[in-house]
Amino acid sequence: MASNPILALQDSIEALGTTSKKYRDTMHLPMHHIAVGITPISFYATEADVPNYFADFYHTIRPEWIGSTCRLDSYSEIISDEEKVGYLVKASRLDGNGSTMSTFEGIFTMGNIEGDWRLISRNIFNVSKESKIRQRELIDKWNK
Repeated sequence: MASNPILALQDSIEALGTTSKKYRDTMHLPMHHIAVGITPISFYATEADVPNYFADFYHTIRPEWIGSTCRLDSYSEIISDEEKVGYLVKASRLDGNGSTMSTFEGIFTMGNIEGDWRLISRNIFNVSKESKIRQRELIDKWNK
């Protein structure tokens, strides 16, 4: 629960890492996620669809992400009204030792429902090459 869209953006990035912040607490349903490749789910419609923590998926889809965190590197507002604000973001996934594992950009849209700002849509792009290579390896492995 965030009192403004910037806090909601910060929460939504933090929740993508291994954190005590509950993933569900950072979004309003329904929430849409756009990505290409490995993604745990692309649309959360009901409470049953949403894991407590985004990291709940790591052991299955990205074991190398266990213990990682996400950091918001920069953002700029690209569109807004009273009910939603869209941000162009740059973020990094950091290993447990603080080294950069991958970087990505995205458009994150925050929605305001009764003064409670949370994520309603996420479109990730420009994922760093190393992460894309690892993603391709996992897809190939699963397709065998």
